[in-house]
Amino acid sequence: MRQAENRVRIEGVLAETDINYGSFQKNGKTVECIRGTIKVLVNQTINGTPISNEIPIQMFASKLTNAGKPNPAYESIERVKNDFVSIVAAGGEAGADRVRITSARIQMNEYFNADGRLISFPRITTSFVSKIRKDECKPEATFAVEMVIANQGYELDADGQIKEPKKYHIKGIIPGYADKVDIVDFVCSNENVVNAVSSYWSDNDTVKANGRLNFTSTTETIKEEVDFGEPIERQRTISVSELVITGGSQMPLEGEFAYELPEIQAALSERKARMEQQKVTDMQRAKQRMAPAPAQETTKGMLDLGF
Repeated sequence: MRQAENRVRIEGVLAETDINYGSFQKNGKTVECIRGTIKVLVNQTINGTPISNEIPIQMFASKLTNAGKPNPAYESIERVKNDFVSIVAAGGEAGADRVRITSARIQMNEYFNADGRLISFPRITTSFVSKIRKDECKPEATFAVEMVIANQGYELDADGQIKEPKKYHIKGIIPGYADKVDIVDFVCSNENVVNAVSSYWSDNDTVKANGRLNFTSTTETIKEEVDFGEPIERQRTISVSELVITGGSQMPLEGEFAYELPEIQAALSERKARMEQQKVTDMQRAKQRMAPAPAQETTKGMLDLGF
């Protein structure tokens, strides 16, 4: 099964870098690698609304290729670590580098918590980042993908009513490397786009979609009343990781460009088996992390103050 088109383009200001050297075991050998995350500040307009995005991008590469030669991806990430200046390092946006990424991809970060609930959200991955001049930078965070429609519709509340603000969700299946598939949630909020998608796209169709990344974080303060005295103020961070469709192919792809349902179903069956195994592993790890420390014996009424 061919890999689907899955391209992300990002231009903006390097906001933060967190890249480290590391290693892992493969076939009984130690493999040196470099990995981490960068964040890129992108001020763009989505459906007519100016939005400031700080987009996290995952980076990883082994030091050598499978043929034992120096890995260009490793060298690229190393340059970002050592030579690029972020907003954090510069102490402000003016002194930070502008960057361009043209070979990023959408992948899903999925894991299970201790209760067996699947946590799933999109992440952007790449190995190559270019530094560009400030006057060359045209901020954008866009994507273009091919996918098979799994299902679509408005998000409903507990009473079966459409949630506000209205967002039309499209769950797409994106074939990737080695016949593996990601199940990715996209949203539409523009009325014209929603009308086109709901009218022309049907379940099991292969379609092309393009849009913008909406990755934002906002902090709100919550006041908690107490029995007496001043209320307790707590801060809560609300993170949004949305893939907003702004356009695409009106008619489904056909012939050799369309995915056959049997091959998609086979890939989904393989994914289901893989996820079931991952669920067992993830739940065991989560419960181990949550295990309480051994209790210390104390005499009732006596507190050990440590001095």
